[in-house]
Formats: sequence, structure tokens, C-alpha cells
Amino acid sequence: MLQEPDIGQPVESVERPERFLVRTLGKEFLLPAAEIEWIQAWGNYVNLRVRGHDYPLRSTMAAIERRIDPKRFVRIHRSYIANLDFVVEIEPLDSGDARAKLRDGQQIPVSRRYRDELRKLAVL
Repeated sequence: MLQEPDIGQPVESVERPERFLVRTLGKEFLLPAAEIEWIQAWGNYVNLRVRGHDYPLRSTMAAIERRIDPKRFVRIHRSYIANLDFVVEIEPLDSGDARAKLRDGQQIPVSRRYRDELRKLAVL
């Protein structure tokens, strides 16, 4: 039995995880990917914003961007990725940049480089 190949469906896709394990302050947290409001670059880490709290995860923005669902998450700035389920408003600024307002009132920057992509995905 041990020599037979595992032909069943994977429980969770490694490419698109349903949750992330984050270790902080001596504890481990399982964060559902769907509950991540936004992701922010922070040195050699990314901060996952979930229910008003930041959870650091050792990863780069490029690596995390490859793992998350591109239909739900969109890069809006070189330092931010937003979950479209939490974006309620896009406020254009005179500079050509914008601000994304989230359900909880938080605002995160949207650079002009990524603004058109955000608009396109937001209406799908």
C-alpha cells in the first residue's frame, strides 16, 4: 500500500492556499486567505491585514502575489495588494494616483501604474 501512488485530489492547492500559517509573538495563527483585506510589503516580510490586525509573513511581494488568487487580489501599488472583496471606493487624486477605501474605513494608496488594472478587475 505504501508503494502505490497517491492519485487522489490534493486537499489544498499549493499554488492557491486557502489559508496561511503565520507565527508571531510565540503563537501560530491560521489566516483564511479570503479574510485578508490587504497585503503590504515590509522589508523581507509582507504584512497580512486581517480583521484590523497585521500579521507578518516572511515572503516577498512577488512570491505572495504568485500564490494568491488573481481574481480576488490585485496589485495596486508597489507595496500593496488589495482584496477586491473589501474595496468599496476608489478616490482619484490630482497627482494621477488614487486611494482605495476599504469597508472598515482604512485607506491604502493606489499608484497610477496599477490604477487601470484595479478599475478593470473591480467591475468584473
